[in-house]
Amino acid sequence: MPAAADGHGRPAGQLLRILGLGFGLATVAGGVIGAGILRQPGVVAGAAIDPVLIISIWVAGGIMAAVNAFTVVELGASLPRAGGPYALVSHGLGPRAGALVGWADWFNGMSTLAFLSVAFAEFLQRAGFFTDRPLGLLAVALVLAAFILNWSGARVNGVSQTLFCGLKGLALAAILLVLLLAPAVPPEPQQGAPGLAMGLAAMAIAMRAVHNSYTGYQTPIYVGEEMERPERNVARSVFGGLAIVTALYVLINIALLRVLGVEEMAASPIPLAEGAGKLLGDNGGIAVALFGVLSVAASVNLRLMTHSRGVFAMARDGALPAALARVSPSGSPRLALLLTAAGAVGLAASGAYLALVALNTPLRILIEISLILTLVRLRRTAPDMKRPFRMPLYPLPAVMALIGNSLLLAAVAWEDPANSLLSLGAVGVIALILMAGRRSRTGA
Repeated sequence: MPAAADGHGRPAGQLLRILGLGFGLATVAGGVIGAGILRQPGVVAGAAIDPVLIISIWVAGGIMAAVNAFTVVELGASLPRAGGPYALVSHGLGPRAGALVGWADWFNGMSTLAFLSVAFAEFLQRAGFFTDRPLGLLAVALVLAAFILNWSGARVNGVSQTLFCGLKGLALAAILLVLLLAPAVPPEPQQGAPGLAMGLAAMAIAMRAVHNSYTGYQTPIYVGEEMERPERNVARSVFGGLAIVTALYVLINIALLRVLGVEEMAASPIPLAEGAGKLLGDNGGIAVALFGVLSVAASVNLRLMTHSRGVFAMARDGALPAALARVSPSGSPRLALLLTAAGAVGLAASGAYLALVALNTPLRILIEISLILTLVRLRRTAPDMKRPFRMPLYPLPAVMALIGNSLLLAAVAWEDPANSLLSLGAVGVIALILMAGRRSRTGA
């Protein structure tokens, strides 16, 4: 049965296919580059100690991200739909699993919007603006600004998002240039053979920090229905964007080691600011803080766009009220945007960055595991499905990614059982209520 019209000549639940390769590349790179490259180089330097090992870990992180992305690219190119993990898992594992993952991804999206908005507020105050205002108030203001921009329509927001993400890349390249112009520190004496002082716990800390810095490349699976030629552009966007990010991350860390050395990197909460300060003085720290403001603001705008598509897809399938699947003439699912922004505002108002991150992490890993299981099952149950991109060396990368993410989820739950239980339990309870309601409506 064709979908009912929304009153503007477009069937309800129909999005516009207007996002090209430029959008894909910019948003993958822009979705990955964020607060991670500002905070995590110091964490990695403190754990890894040896310069060669530090650079090797950042290179390995880019390779691991690309291997993990095999799953996203195969599914996204084969099933170009709106809704992200919800739509893909529903297709591969069934509506119940899809509902669980859909709720997990929605809460994950709202908590991500919230902690990124708090980070934006922190950077804004570090740059000297609105220092007398509560962090939660500034965070809420950013979510509302992103909501207004998304409300304007998919085309306007797509162009603005491409512009914002391009500016992020140029700003990071400019900071890299500043680091390369700054005077280098004398080489530090090596204590024994490189890397021998690093234990298993330190390696885990370093790899988790790098892993978090490379997340955010999943944008195309949320907007598959809106991408032009998704069978080609999903792969080009993800792998091209990750290549750009990896190159920037590695060069930034090489430059930081040259300017600061391992010890000063490890001692600084934001090594980029310390490094830029070598050449620009106090202005260097302000410049890096302003980069943080731009970077995080662009990420918030992008994630509001993508995660509202998850709400839209759930509503279109009947898992949420049908009104949330309405699309404006400009191509925006405005009620889905409103509901997602409202949830993010409620969380962002707390201003509690670390608590929001703790709630978010186990959900993100759970979603990655669900996508791997979806790919494995579809390989078995739908072997003849058209796959424009196929995971190389299957099933080895899938098995490696499944084991790695499962171990990471176990480690996160062991390290922070309270927040892990709270986030996973809350999503599980909501999903059970949703599925019970769906069974009652269908009489199953």
